[in-house]
Amino acid sequence: MSLPSIARVRAGDVVSLRVRTPAGVAEVVGTLVAASPTTMTLRRRDGSVTEVAVDDVQAGRVVPPGPARTVSVRDLQAVAAQGWRASETAWAGPWLLRAAGGFTGRANSALVTGDDVDLDAVLAEVERWYRDRGLPPRLQVPAGDAPVGLEPLLDDRGWHASGPTHVMTAEIAPVLRAPAAAVEVDLRDRPDDAWLALYRHQEGPLPQGAAATLVNHPQVQFAAVRDGARCVAIARVCVDARWAGMFAVEVHPEHRRRGLGTAVTLAGLRWAVTSGARRAYLQVLAANADAVAFWHRLGFVVHHDYVYRLGSVDG
Repeated sequence: MSLPSIARVRAGDVVSLRVRTPAGVAEVVGTLVAASPTTMTLRRRDGSVTEVAVDDVQAGRVVPPGPARTVSVRDLQAVAAQGWRASETAWAGPWLLRAAGGFTGRANSALVTGDDVDLDAVLAEVERWYRDRGLPPRLQVPAGDAPVGLEPLLDDRGWHASGPTHVMTAEIAPVLRAPAAAVEVDLRDRPDDAWLALYRHQEGPLPQGAAATLVNHPQVQFAAVRDGARCVAIARVCVDARWAGMFAVEVHPEHRRRGLGTAVTLAGLRWAVTSGARRAYLQVLAANADAVAFWHRLGFVVHHDYVYRLGSVDG
C-alpha cells in the first residue's frame, strides 16, 4: 500500500493488509484507529490494538463500507428523528415539525429535506407553527439535503446559524471489540434521579418535561456506572429497525480517563444488538474535539453535518 493510498484511508475504515514480520508475511485485518506517514494503528477482530509500520506493508486494501457509511443523508436523518422523539409533530410540506416544550434543538426544530418546495410558503408555516407554541422557529438543515436557495434566503431574513454538528456512524460489531473498563454497568428502561442528576449537569437543573422526552421511545435503555447513590457515567441508547442511536454519553469530570464512557457505550450497544441493531449513529458538536476523537477511537466516522438556523421569535 503506497503512502498516497494510506493518506486516503480514514479512521474507521476496515483494512486488510499483507505485512512483513520476522516470522514471515502475515495478513492483518482491522479497523483503522489512527494513521501517520510511518505507522497505522489497527483494532483487530479480537479487540487487540496493533501498530503496523508503513514500510512493512506489502499490499493492502480497504474493505468496502457497510450500510453505516453508505446510507443516504435523508434516510439517516429520518432514523435519527425517530431516536429522539418530540412530544408533538406535524408536517409543513415535506418538512417534519417537532416540538417538546423547548428541550433540545433536535426535538424543537423542523427537519429540512431537499425536496422541491415553495420556500416562502413552507417557512411561513414553520414560523406560524412554532410561534403558536411560544417557541422560536428553528430549522435543522443537513448538509447535502437542503433545498437549493434555502441558505441565502435564510441569510437575507436574518436566521442565525449554529456551529456544525457531526452525525457519525459505525457498524456495531467492530465497535464492540474495543477494550473497556472492567466495571459493572446498570441498564434500566427509565432514568432515575441519579441518572438525571448527571445528564447535562453543567447546564443546571433540567427543564420540566426533559425526562418525558428521554423516555419517549418504545425501545430505549439508560446505561450507568454507579458509585453508591450517584452515577459517574451514563448513556442513552435506542433502537429503530437495524439502527442504534447513542445519546447523552457523559462521564463525571472526576471520573474521566478511566474508560467509563466506553463502558456505558458498549453496554448500551450490546443491548441494542439483542434488539436487532447492527449499526449505530450519534450526534456530536464538531467543535468538541475531545468527544470527536473519542468516537473516532471507537470506530465511528463522520457521515455528514447539520446546522440549526434560528429565526426571530417576533418575526
